[in-house]
Amino acid sequence: MSSYSRVIHHATSVLCSNKGSLALQQLHRKVFQRVEITEDDFWYIVKKCSRFVVVRNRERTDEWGTDCVVVAKTSLRLCKNYTKQDCRDCQELHLCKYFVYGNCRFGKGRKQCKFSHDVRSEHNYTLLRECTLHELHEDDLFLLLLQNDPTLLPEVSALRECSSVLSALCVRAHG
Repeated sequence: MSSYSRVIHHATSVLCSNKGSLALQQLHRKVFQRVEITEDDFWYIVKKCSRFVVVRNRERTDEWGTDCVVVAKTSLRLCKNYTKQDCRDCQELHLCKYFVYGNCRFGKGRKQCKFSHDVRSEHNYTLLRECTLHELHEDDLFLLLLQNDPTLLPEVSALRECSSVLSALCVRAHG
């Protein structure tokens, strides 16, 4: 797969800048604008690379990839223990989850957040580089994390039918 690293990186970037997924043919067209690659080689990369998941929309068709959507994937997660000094040789990102959400109340104010907002810290950059995600734009990286890390999903409120006043104050998801 290393000979295809430019294709993988560019396809990941394209997917993340398109809300995390695209139709296979559309992704190929966008990647092909920068990197010349045949449909067959591109299909091989997308199927074999752990960075992507291929989802079929409907029954198989005769036309190449018309029923497939490609979704960007990563195994990187946010560390839950790094402020507790419990994570030597940690292989997870040290970032504030609210910073990833884009709504940390401490990031812009006078009170400093106890969690990191530094995507490019030595620890985080090393992990991003190992996963070849170090060149992604911050917003694209955050989308990839939100799409893949189950701990970043919002908690569901136990108050299923909150009044409008309560639900406005509750930070959890209401179903």
